[in-house]
Amino acid sequence: MQRNVYVTNRIFIYLYNGIVPFHMNKFWLIILLAVVLVSCHKDHPEDLIINDHTANVTFDESHPGNLIPATFEGLSFETGILEQDINFLNANNKVLIQLLKNVGPGVLRMGGATSDFITWTGTERNGDTPPNSITTTDIDRLSAFAKVTGWPVLFGLNLANNDSGVAASEAAYVYQSLGSSLYAFQSGNEPDAFGPYTHHRNPGYSFNDFLSEWRGYQSAVQKAVPGANFAGPDIAFNTYWITAFTDNESTDVNVKLQDGHYYETGPASNPGIDYHSILGHSLKLAGLLQSFKASTSKNQPPFRVTECNNVYGGGKPGVSDVFASALWALDAMWILADNGCQGINFHTGIGLYYSPVMKENGVLKAKPEYYAMLAFKYGSINGRSISTKIDEADYCSAHTSLTNGTYSLTLINKNLNKSFDFNIVRGKNISSIAVSRLTAPSITSATDVTFGGSKVNADGTFSPSATENYTPNKTSFIVNVPAGSAAVVTVQ
Repeated sequence: MQRNVYVTNRIFIYLYNGIVPFHMNKFWLIILLAVVLVSCHKDHPEDLIINDHTANVTFDESHPGNLIPATFEGLSFETGILEQDINFLNANNKVLIQLLKNVGPGVLRMGGATSDFITWTGTERNGDTPPNSITTTDIDRLSAFAKVTGWPVLFGLNLANNDSGVAASEAAYVYQSLGSSLYAFQSGNEPDAFGPYTHHRNPGYSFNDFLSEWRGYQSAVQKAVPGANFAGPDIAFNTYWITAFTDNESTDVNVKLQDGHYYETGPASNPGIDYHSILGHSLKLAGLLQSFKASTSKNQPPFRVTECNNVYGGGKPGVSDVFASALWALDAMWILADNGCQGINFHTGIGLYYSPVMKENGVLKAKPEYYAMLAFKYGSINGRSISTKIDEADYCSAHTSLTNGTYSLTLINKNLNKSFDFNIVRGKNISSIAVSRLTAPSITSATDVTFGGSKVNADGTFSPSATENYTPNKTSFIVNVPAGSAAVVTVQ
């Protein structure tokens, strides 16, 4: 079925763009198309896709928008992984290093819930080191990993214990070890949840309480590490804290980043959540963006989503670890990039279903979300976001970037029943197009995901192998995107 859809797509593009391959005239192309469609119906009548849906796409190339940072893509890890698996964020983990280099440069964020439970020892790890501790050995190992990957570290300090002296000691060692591989410090993980959910504080814990503690940490850390950079407030859900934080810290030149978290839905224990839950429009993401953009409009620091994924609570099997998550992740990255976000860190770790990379039986594997990261990298690299409009926005989206006169369009079809012809209208003559597809056997496939016709190799290397190339010589063209798939289109 997948092969038949691929052949059908190519025939539609040939016919529309006036291209006749292999010295074949249009009569025989139409005959071949009929044969393929009949075979699709015969083999899998329940999977027959309707191909008469068109999404018209236009983009405004006269007004290039925000530069998409080279470090846009990132991963977020629990600080506890440094103790839990000493071989993971390790300079000898060649496969993980290669996986990061495929999509990098990026940003590593160390934090999560465990960062507010872990104790800094200030000594080397040994047989007497108590559990839930972080040591100089762990920091040095993280430093070596960051340096070999080229990914700087956004490092979270324990705010729950409210001990600025310990935080300053830890920050000093982190800076000494990481050096230029240190991106910035965070103080606390999701402090807006300290009162109502994680119970690190009393139920009445407010933003002003947090700000007082945060400033105490910042002052102590700056004495230990003069010129240290900071990010905040790293909220879970209360977007008011973002604008309040930036309003209060507007004159602090060392606050380099606003940050917060975004999970599409949850908790994972909710039986009503399935893969449909992550494929629609996100009101939650829209609310987060509104708060971030309100702050940046006042010339405040840029914003980054420092912890993100699809279903909070560790992810949900059949949702977080299947191809639906790749389409969700690709669209979310582009929505953030189009709105001026500096980047996104997908939360990753041991036993988390939504992890872009995961150990399975001791073998590190690229999961569906990782393929979304590849597609974003190939569709955005060194580019500027271009305002793009689409008239079928319920389940389809289109995003455009411009790099040195070359346009890349990312076309996403989250409709699971309809194939869409994306009619790309540029207004200027198009000399060539190249199409690389993000596909899987089905929306619920946990394996056999490909981008550009290729899978990630066992050693972590990746190279797209199947690109469709056309020379339309027209001002518009059509790319058919099958139901539940995406395509990256390069236009010259």
